[in-house]
Amino acid sequence: MIQRLQTLFLLVFCITNAASYFLFPVEHTLLNNVVGAQATLLTQLPLGCALIIFINIFLFNHRKRQLLINRLVGVVFSLYWGSLVCFIVQQEQNFNHFLADLSLAITGAIVLLLANRYIAKDEALVRSLDRLR
Repeated sequence: MIQRLQTLFLLVFCITNAASYFLFPVEHTLLNNVVGAQATLLTQLPLGCALIIFINIFLFNHRKRQLLINRLVGVVFSLYWGSLVCFIVQQEQNFNHFLADLSLAITGAIVLLLANRYIAKDEALVRSLDRLR
């Protein structure tokens, strides 16, 4: 349902995650240095989050489930980027190489929070209309 504003927010989240995965592979080398062989799974986490949110767009009839999935993805997303920032700080690397990627991550997190807010507003509106019937 493209008329809903939260659908656009969720699409922006998918685009920012895909862009950070494909356009800025700097974190791949950082994670390979820190984690080692298990880094391939960690580097694909933003792409997995984008895929889950893209599938979640089509659950517009189930707003409670959509909110739950968005919150879970938000927690995983925040933990991933928080740990990546910790790795950057531990290795005492310059943040300038990671600024574009981190700005996309912050944009994605903000857009996901806005989408959750508008989904909750829709749920409250539907509940209020059900009370009137």
